[in-house]
Amino acid sequence: MPRAILPAIALTFAAGTALAQGLDVDVLRSLDDAKILGPNGDQVGEIEEILVDDSGTPTAAVVEVGGWLDIGDEDVVISFDNLQYDNGTYTVSMTAEEMETLPKWD
Repeated sequence: MPRAILPAIALTFAAGTALAQGLDVDVLRSLDDAKILGPNGDQVGEIEEILVDDSGTPTAAVVEVGGWLDIGDEDVVISFDNLQYDNGTYTVSMTAEEMETLPKWD
């Protein structure tokens, strides 16, 4: 069962790599509300939490999507396999609408 690390955690990685690759928990730092950009460069969400497995290995991120000024938004879970970090920017290959179809997080 994944556990959340609060507040959200920053990940320091080599540019252009999937976040799950070569992850060292010791390099995690706070990054509450880091913006996530979609394929067109539009913001599609914000990182809220990092989920870890029983061994403490980060496996997914809880991302806030939709809404406006925190009204009508919801939290979804995205695997690190789908989240990229490149040159200070977090990106996904999904649109905002596709992000909203991911599994919900309460």
